[in-house]
Amino acid sequence: MSLEKLSQRRRRPYSPPGLRVLRGPGDTYEKGARWVIADDHGFASVELMRDQSALHPDTMYIEHLEVGPGDRGRGHGRSLLGNVEVFAANVGARWLQIDSEADAEGFWLRMGFRETGKVLYAGKVSMVKKINGS
Repeated sequence: MSLEKLSQRRRRPYSPPGLRVLRGPGDTYEKGARWVIADDHGFASVELMRDQSALHPDTMYIEHLEVGPGDRGRGHGRSLLGNVEVFAANVGARWLQIDSEADAEGFWLRMGFRETGKVLYAGKVSMVKKINGS
């Protein structure tokens, strides 16, 4: 399969330009759906949470967000997170939630997240952000 065909196959109507769906439920989904999405510099694993397991209704949980080592410190993490936020809004989320490692808290705070006051397993801190425009 050509790279162009593969790229088109990985586009979804709810995915912003430049963000590819590497794994997910396709064009139809519901709460509990999971995706692996990527741009040219990194990827994210996300889940549209079922409301009973989220801090807020209509929450997209970011399980993992990573930018390649050679691309760090250049704004690519901010860009990828911006695309994740658009993606989340497009699938009906109004909130983003993450359980942050201690060494990454500064990044999430700069990106507009706030701590919820809950400290989780292995010292991870629960953080949330209301999606712009929701």
